[in-house]
This record gives sequence, C-alpha cells and structure tokens, in this order.
Amino acid sequence: MIYKAAFAATVLVAASSAATAQGITGGELGIEYNAPTNGSDFGGTTYSGGVEYGFMQTFSLSANAAGYKPDNIDTTASNITLHGTYHLSSAASVGGFYAHDSVDDGDVDLLGIEGGTEFMGGDFGGYLGRTVSEDENGTIFGVDASYALRDGFGLIGNADLLTVDGDTLSQISVGAEYQMEVGPQFYAQVGRISGDVDGQSDGVGFFTVGAKVAFGASRGTTFTNRSIFEVLPGF
Repeated sequence: MIYKAAFAATVLVAASSAATAQGITGGELGIEYNAPTNGSDFGGTTYSGGVEYGFMQTFSLSANAAGYKPDNIDTTASNITLHGTYHLSSAASVGGFYAHDSVDDGDVDLLGIEGGTEFMGGDFGGYLGRTVSEDENGTIFGVDASYALRDGFGLIGNADLLTVDGDTLSQISVGAEYQMEVGPQFYAQVGRISGDVDGQSDGVGFFTVGAKVAFGASRGTTFTNRSIFEVLPGF
C-alpha cells in the first residue's frame, strides 16, 4: 500500500534518539501536496521519511523512502533510495545512490552520483543518474539550491530533467521556506512541468506546499529521494 515505504523510514527515524550513540546522525519525516495551476483535478500527496547512519565522521549510509498518492487516479507509487556518502568536510559531500521506483505492476531502477556543498551562504546540490528497466533506459539529472535569509526564512529552488529514448520531461520550481526555531520546516513553491514526447510539446504550471521535521545532530539526511516521481510533482 501507499504508506509502506514511508512507514519503514518512519519507524527508523522514531528510534533514532535511542540509537544516536551507535551512529545514527540524522533523520527526517515530511509531507507535501502538489497541484496544477490550471484548475484540473490532477495533483497528489507525497509522504516521505529518511534516516542516516555515520561511520568515522567521514562516511555515511542513508535510506530515504516515499509514497506518492495522486488525486482522482486509482493508483499509488513508491520510491526507496539508498545512498553511500563521503563527507569531504562539514560543508561538502559526494556519493552514489541506488533507487527503486514502483507503480502498480511496473518498476524502474536508478543508479547515479550526487553531491552537495555550502557556498557563499547558500546550499547547493545536484545528481546525475541512469534509469534502468526491462523496456528502456534513460538519463535523469537535477540541481537544487537554498539560501537562508533571516528569522528562519529562506529561498529555495530546484530543477530536474528526465530523458528516455529522445523524449524529455522537466520541471523547475522556486519558492520560500520557514524553519521554526524548534519544530518543523514549512515551504511553498511554484513551478512548471514541461514535456516533449513523440514530437509533441506541452507544459503545465503547479504549486507545492509541504512540511518537514528533521531529527539528529545533522538535522535530517544529507541527500533525499532520487525518483522519476520527483520530476512529476503529483504525477
């Protein structure tokens, strides 16, 4: 069911406070809602969670899981992403990931590299991977950034691109976030999904609202889900 993947991560995160001495450095839980701006009935809710386990302050393993439930469509989807991360410093990390997307009777695996760093007061990240399925292979790429302002407010943005056999799908969004001094982070974004499939181009605007709670010394996980469904907010 839709919540299985996120529930597994939730259980791990809930146990993090008791296991911190054994190497769990952070975890997070989140929920967000996406909907198109053209007034159509499409949209959806995403439930997510993650946990990270550190070794010798330089290496960590983490798992992120998400469940996707679109509105007015009788289907569900899930993603599980595993990360191996090397921390170059307290401000920069690189690593690799393996992810598995599943929807109804179909699934696809993703393999890739990722990295992130702090620079001039902002946080910047990116990833590059390949999709592998029985039918066709593709490339997935994404970048994201955030910049803290003051009093808990900040600016955020991200872009993702998926190409499969000459067809392309992309999304770009910008927004703002607010981090409570003690408690969750809230955010909102507006963006656009564009597609070029079989020579036909189209696009639609969308908005996102969400909340996230981070745990542990690292305040969450270094990286997050890598998924085709992240390129398609609310499907």
